[in-house]
Amino acid sequence: MQTTAELREGLLSFFESRGHLRRPSASLIPPAWDRSTLFTTAGMQPLMPYFLGREQPPAPLLTTTQKTFRTQDIDEVGLDGHHLTFFEMLGNFSFGQYFKEGAIAYATEFVQEQMQLDWDRIWVTVHAGDPDLGLGPDEAAIELWEKIGMPRERVTLLPTSENFWSVGGPGPCGPDSELFWDWGETFGCRQPDCAPGCTRCDRFLEFWNLVFMEYELQADGSLTPLPHQNVDTGMGLERAASVLQNVRSVYETDGYQAIMDWIASESGVAYGDSDAATKAHRILADHGRGMTFLVGDGVTPSNEGRGYVLRRIIRRAVQQARTIGLDDL
Repeated sequence: MQTTAELREGLLSFFESRGHLRRPSASLIPPAWDRSTLFTTAGMQPLMPYFLGREQPPAPLLTTTQKTFRTQDIDEVGLDGHHLTFFEMLGNFSFGQYFKEGAIAYATEFVQEQMQLDWDRIWVTVHAGDPDLGLGPDEAAIELWEKIGMPRERVTLLPTSENFWSVGGPGPCGPDSELFWDWGETFGCRQPDCAPGCTRCDRFLEFWNLVFMEYELQADGSLTPLPHQNVDTGMGLERAASVLQNVRSVYETDGYQAIMDWIASESGVAYGDSDAATKAHRILADHGRGMTFLVGDGVTPSNEGRGYVLRRIIRRAVQQARTIGLDDL
């Protein structure tokens, strides 16, 4: 398993062989009942009625690869090697079947046996608790990680802002546990407390989030139990591919490099030739993918709403294309 395509198929096949029903990606345009976002921004978003117990899922266990688009990162795309607007989120979902133990066991098995990553370079985070939510530290998750072979010194407790997942408002939610890849001390701040969540460096890369979705967040900020204890996981395909292919930037993975090779052949300017060229390549690669999938799901350029977002990324891509000589776009 090395290519992005092999990773995508590998995860879906892995969970399919373990009783999960494979489902196709939902549209980037949320259904009429979901007015929380302009676009689908998470793998679980199309599944919210199942988590809330308002609809019966097609099966109690699902696995998907969900196309997503996040508008908040448009201006950041191009400035670094990891911000994207369009990306794929791989996931496995349990509606009242397995919970923390099953999610952690499956994730460990997939990372060790399918991705064949060095376990000594994997760290995990868990929810540190939150008095305002009436929750203590997630001792159950800590115990399960230790039981499965994760040393306690590589289990980091982080606050609600980092390790409690919600849809951004009222809706299904719960504490989560994230898996991080350690790029090594060379990329770290070399401080004794450097660990996942460190804001001084980018040594650690989060690539898989296991959400233990057992609550519904109410409008007043209180939590009420969901009908079932559920699992919602999200593995960023592009980030995980960068780990598999041992490249620090998602733009250096095989899928993006194919796009950038075309850009270089058409413009005569290669990725990495200069800071300006690198920025242009990143924006063209990301926005080119994003606009293609938005149009494919029925969005057309306009002056408002989804159409404005599409128009904005088209204009931004054209502007960057001209900086490297692609004047006919």
